[in-house]
Amino acid sequence: MASTAVRRGQVPKLASYASSSSVGTSEAPSIVGSLATSEKSSSTSLSSMGSVEQEAKKGALLDTFGNEFELPNFTIKDIRDAIPAHCFERSYLRSYGYVLRDLVCLATTFYIFHNYTPLIQSYPLRCAAWALYTVLQGLFGTGIWVLAHECGHGAFSPSKFVNDLTGWVLHSALLVPYFSWKLSHSKHHKATGHMERDMVFVPKTRQEYASKVSSTAHTLAELGEETPIVTALNMILQQLFGWPLYLISNVTGHNCHERQSEGRGKGKENGWFTGVNHFNPSSPLYEHKHVHLIIYSDIGLAIIGSLLYMGIQKFGFTNMLVWYFLPYLWVNHWLGKSPNQN
Repeated sequence: MASTAVRRGQVPKLASYASSSSVGTSEAPSIVGSLATSEKSSSTSLSSMGSVEQEAKKGALLDTFGNEFELPNFTIKDIRDAIPAHCFERSYLRSYGYVLRDLVCLATTFYIFHNYTPLIQSYPLRCAAWALYTVLQGLFGTGIWVLAHECGHGAFSPSKFVNDLTGWVLHSALLVPYFSWKLSHSKHHKATGHMERDMVFVPKTRQEYASKVSSTAHTLAELGEETPIVTALNMILQQLFGWPLYLISNVTGHNCHERQSEGRGKGKENGWFTGVNHFNPSSPLYEHKHVHLIIYSDIGLAIIGSLLYMGIQKFGFTNMLVWYFLPYLWVNHWLGKSPNQN
């Protein structure tokens, strides 16, 4: 593939765009442009730099480099048609080969560390070895999670039954309610980025955030949001606990449950013990026709929970913490950095 030199401050443009005559940038809502040219910008903000140039482009839709953006005229179908046909072919053999590969990696890692780590005489080195074990198992566990994710999208095999059975087993093993997640995940893809319908990532508006804290606290939060300490704290909380909190309280999903067509969301909102979660068959995240699927998901979690409890009783909590729960947190970490959960 031939390389193309790009001048600093510019972005390579897509092959096909709508002409300026067919798409008027002044008629499109310009969020980025309005922010970039706001006269109230802080003197220390990036948007205040090069204000003369920005004023000249006032009203235009700009990218993050300040270049004028033109809407492309190609469609999703055009993109799909450009992908080779073999990329859409689903193979039982290849897919289960990936599952077997990851299971072998998990089993082999456990065997090696379980049998040879105790031979290390130094306690600090032994702890370091077990720490390495949790990281590796987290990586392989994430592979299992992603394969179950593909089951949820119907990409694992040509059979819906095989997809759902495999996804249910794999996700349950990682304490994920497969069918509950599959349903909400599908709705997420149908409304990605929608402020009132997205099921996963709905950022708070400035007004919503300010209504919960004073204006002073809001200002301090904005000033400190990119400091190393705040960034580290947010990263730790999100990477390790963001996923469980999403399942339990719908923490990042939309909060417009009153619009649920069957009336399931009347008086309900996101939060602890409000009924808005991925485990409640009556949750407003789903419709009545999905009740049996939510129950199947809960049964899978109950089975794995029972096995984990039996493991704790037999091997002790410390062993199970190292063998399963810490790798589980690493899986959550990688989910927070991977687009596949989206």
